[in-house]
Amino acid sequence: MVSHGPAAKASRSNLVAIRTDYASRHMSLAENAQNSAARTAVAARPGVAFAILAALGLGVALTWARTTDVWTTGAFGDTDDAMRMVQVRDLLAGQSWYDMAQHRLAPPKGSFMHWSRVVDVPLVALIKFFGLFLAPAQAEAATRLAFPLLMLAGLYMAVAHVARFFGDRAVLVAAVGLTFATGPFLAQFIPGRIDHHAPQIVLLMLASGGVLAALDPERSKAMWIAAACMALSLAISLENLPFLAVLCAVPVIAWTWSGNAHGRALHVLGLGLLVALPLCFVATIGPRRWANTACDAYSAAHLIAGLLGAASLLALATLSARLVTSGSRLAASLVAGALPMFALKLAAPACLGDPFVGLDPLVRSIWLDHVAEVQKLADLAATQPSAAATIGGPLALALCATAASVFLSTGLQRARLVALTALIAVGFAMTFWGVRVFSSVAPLAAIGAAGAVVSISRRLVAAGPIRAAVAAALCLPFAPIAYAVALPTDTPVGGASRTAACLRPSALRPLDAASPGLVLAPIDEGAHILAFTRHSVVAAPYHRNNGGNRLSVDTFLASPDEARRIARASGADYLVACPLMKRMEIMAERAPNGLAAALIAGRVPDWLAPLDIHAKPNAIYRITR
Repeated sequence: MVSHGPAAKASRSNLVAIRTDYASRHMSLAENAQNSAARTAVAARPGVAFAILAALGLGVALTWARTTDVWTTGAFGDTDDAMRMVQVRDLLAGQSWYDMAQHRLAPPKGSFMHWSRVVDVPLVALIKFFGLFLAPAQAEAATRLAFPLLMLAGLYMAVAHVARFFGDRAVLVAAVGLTFATGPFLAQFIPGRIDHHAPQIVLLMLASGGVLAALDPERSKAMWIAAACMALSLAISLENLPFLAVLCAVPVIAWTWSGNAHGRALHVLGLGLLVALPLCFVATIGPRRWANTACDAYSAAHLIAGLLGAASLLALATLSARLVTSGSRLAASLVAGALPMFALKLAAPACLGDPFVGLDPLVRSIWLDHVAEVQKLADLAATQPSAAATIGGPLALALCATAASVFLSTGLQRARLVALTALIAVGFAMTFWGVRVFSSVAPLAAIGAAGAVVSISRRLVAAGPIRAAVAAALCLPFAPIAYAVALPTDTPVGGASRTAACLRPSALRPLDAASPGLVLAPIDEGAHILAFTRHSVVAAPYHRNNGGNRLSVDTFLASPDEARRIARASGADYLVACPLMKRMEIMAERAPNGLAAALIAGRVPDWLAPLDIHAKPNAIYRITR
């Protein structure tokens, strides 16, 4: 007998409610599954990959003339590229891995370079690979084209990797686009560029990605990657050192603020550095130089300071459970941060100052003070305001936009934005010490700006093509290329192009017809002469070659009679001078009655015998005895 009373009605009502709830839950799960699948499909769309390929393709198209020049003539666009290839050739010819001396620079002693072999490894590998099916000269040219392109692809992928911590696919695409708009393909990643700056920029991005990932306590293992990249970066050069100091400080500050949750990240970073720093040291520095101290390259002083800093990180992680108050953690952090600085001051106090402190003052005034990449942003603004605005304007705006984003975010996202803001701030400050830092900080600034641009565009416009157009317009104030196009050109006309004409293969290779000897030339020509000929040189634009560079400057500043004495005493066989070279003009202005001024005016002293070698615009002379 079926009951139809109130209890039965309530039971049926409950049953209906349960079925309804089950159905709604089932539909909700289905919808969630569909939404998850949709998100996966969106993530799988080749938007970011397409942006990277488009950036690479546009970069290749815009630099095609440079590519064909490298392939057909073997021209070097930069002194360091020429010297790097000389170094690689010497390694392939059998020079010791640990022998970093350039024996044809200021012989017979030679000049020990402040570089490392790290960047030589991929270049040698590429030359060997292309040499399987190309002639040696073509294999070398192919390497000089492939290396910067591979580095540029690595940069865009690293930017996308870091940008994913600050947004979705739109942020990644915008970050890649803004990185393209900084013009890396026209600077450190230009075809033929084989110096260490491109690898350093990529390593900085990867190290930043590791530290930002590890701000999530569940991802502390990312610090292994950060530690490896930091150590490898130091083994290449010290140019990333200020950024690396910030990256090491980030987990310490997070630990000070939040406590034991970030103890694991400190432990991993400290242990990683304890392993990687000495490993990179012994791999790149010969045993005979282990006790040497250098301020312009990775040395024992930096190793000691780094190991003490790594041990301090491990100590903080070990004491984390006992330091329960923020005050005690702050005190411990300050001590841990001071110890490496104290160690560096004890081991090499000079390394806390100007790395070029030992450079001859006269050589500095003639050479280094006129090198564009070491100019200070404030000095650049005084002489080339448009160029300074192109560098400083986007960085300043990106710094402000990233800092503003900090206040609009919470939790882990805010912590990561604070870290990114600190990196951009340090990079921007460093441009006032040398504008070369712009190339390193620009990708970080592009990521911060991309997050702000996407956020603002979404607040202003609903989804659709209009939002994309608005986002593109908002990107313009953060894009250095936009400044370069909009602002008037204030770069001195002709100076760089005239100097470049003196360094062309056609202007130096003919010198190789003369029997091998020692060449006395302006500082700028040294590396190119080594690259294009069998000759040795007295001077080249490297600060460790203090004696040879001073001898070159003294020769061209001296009166022709006094220059004869200096040139003959140097043991040089030939003198090469290019009247069009900017450095020659600088020396002629400094000494109107000197040898440089005389050669520019066509007054050749009798102790210089012109050689019958067509190497215009260079003039080649034999120094008579």
